[in-house]
Amino acid sequence: MKGQRNIIFGLIFALLVALFSIANVQNVEVNYIVGYFETPLVIVILSSVILGALIVFFVGGLKLVKMRNYTKKLEKEIEQLQAAVREKEMPGEIEQVCLEEEKGASL
Repeated sequence: MKGQRNIIFGLIFALLVALFSIANVQNVEVNYIVGYFETPLVIVILSSVILGALIVFFVGGLKLVKMRNYTKKLEKEIEQLQAAVREKEMPGEIEQVCLEEEKGASL
């Protein structure tokens, strides 16, 4: 449901940007450090939107990678803690299994 809502908002935003861009087709002068150039305002608007979307995409991707790594770390910690709990709940059984494995290895 959340994904569908995000897609709908994204489409509405894209439509608004497209309408705004179409309404602003006059040429503008873009100044940068070593010079300037003239280009239609629609190009400036669309390139700004695309650049902003790429920045959001990469920052979100980095957050996602960090969260996945943290989740894996926590899952390993849970497994270790569960193993420690099992060992404390039945220490005799674990020792018995270890002794049987040692006997099997020595034969």
